Amino acid sequence: MSECKHGMKTGCVYCHGHVKPTPETGRAPKKRGKPTRLSEQMNDRMTDLKQRLKRLRGQTPDA
Repeated sequence: MSECKHGMKTGCVYCHGHVKPTPETGRAPKKRGKPTRLSEQMNDRMTDLKQRLKRLRGQTPDA
């Protein structure tokens, strides 16, 4: 093997190393924790705000 551009006789990992791609299918999806009280309150507020906005625009709310 010839000398690499970094001056190493056997070649360095930067020039001659092979990186194996990580398989995307092997990863487990992240687990979500239980929703907190604060996140539930925020979700309720956002739902209410969206319904009020639809009413103001003249549309009927979905639920």
